[in-house]
Amino acid sequence: MAIWLCAGCAFAASPIGAHFWPTPNNAFLKGRGLSHFAQPTQSGRLESALWGCVRNSGSRFHEGIDLRSIQRDSKGEAIDRIYAFDGGVVRYASRDPRKSSYGRYVVIEHPQWMPGMVTLYAHLSYIPERVKPGLQVQGGEAIGVMGRSASYTIPKERAHLHFEVGMWLGTGFQVWYDRQRFDTPNDHGDFNGMNILGANVWDWLQKLKRGEAKTILECFATEPVALHVSVWRRSIPDLLRANPELMVDVLLPADHAGWRIAFGPSGLPLGFEALSATERPHGSASTTIETIDARLAASHPCASLVRSGKPSGRLASLLGRLFP
Repeated sequence: MAIWLCAGCAFAASPIGAHFWPTPNNAFLKGRGLSHFAQPTQSGRLESALWGCVRNSGSRFHEGIDLRSIQRDSKGEAIDRIYAFDGGVVRYASRDPRKSSYGRYVVIEHPQWMPGMVTLYAHLSYIPERVKPGLQVQGGEAIGVMGRSASYTIPKERAHLHFEVGMWLGTGFQVWYDRQRFDTPNDHGDFNGMNILGANVWDWLQKLKRGEAKTILECFATEPVALHVSVWRRSIPDLLRANPELMVDVLLPADHAGWRIAFGPSGLPLGFEALSATERPHGSASTTIETIDARLAASHPCASLVRSGKPSGRLASLLGRLFP
C-alpha cells in the first residue's frame, strides 16, 4: 500500500467533542457546507450522503453518513487515511469486498460509552493486517484507507467513507438470519451490517460540533422516546445480554412475563423495563404499542415504526431480531 499507516498515529485526526473526526477533511468542523465534505450518490443530491430517508426519492433509508475524499494518488484513487472515532476494541474486519455492500469494513466497539455501542467504517481500499478482532485502538489512530470497495461498482470519483455510529444487536444473529430465508449466506457472523442498528449519526455529529454534547453517550441520553412497545415474552433479548446497561430494572421480578421497550424515532432501543405477569391486561395481544410522540414516530416516513396502530415492517423486523 502506497500510503503509510502507523500503529501509533493517535491524535492525528481533528477532535470533535471528546472524539475524533474519521477522515482528514475537517470542513464540517470549520462550519463549511455539505459540498465540502459530503459525498452524494449518483443523483448528485448532497442530502443523499446523510443519515435517514435520503435515498431513492426518500423511500430508502441510509444508516450512516458518506464522507468524500480530499486526497488522491496519481491514478485518481482516494488515499485519505481513516481514523478511529474513539478508543475501543476492533470486533470485526472484513477484507473481502465482494461479500458485502459495505466492501471492506471495520467495526470497533466502544465499551467505555456503553457495551455494544460501535462505529463502522466501510468501503475501505485497505485495512492493515494489525487491524483485526481484539486489537485495542486509540481515538484518532489510523485504521485504514478510504476507497470504493463494495459488492457493486462505486465509481472512482465517488470514493468515500461510509461512517456509522450504532448499536450491535448481540449474538444469535444467525438464528434470525436463517429464518428470513435469504438467498445469500451470512459471511460476516454476528457483525453482519444487518445486526448493527445505525443511530442518527448526522444529528449526533452536529450536537458534538455545536458543543451541545461532549460525548456520544451524552448524545444517546438526549434521544427522545417515540413509543413504548410491550412484548409479552420472558426471554432475554440478545441486545440486552450484550448491553445490560439498557435494562431499567436492577433485578427481574419473580413473575417476569415481558418487556416494555422504549424506542427512539428511527427504532433505536433506548431502554428495557421488565414487566411482571400482574401488569399484563387481561386479553392483551402479545405485542402492544403505546405511542408517546406521534410526530416523532412518523418523522422518518420510509422507516416509520407504526402503521395504522400496528408495528410497521421495520419495527416488526426489529422485534423479530430482538426476540428470535
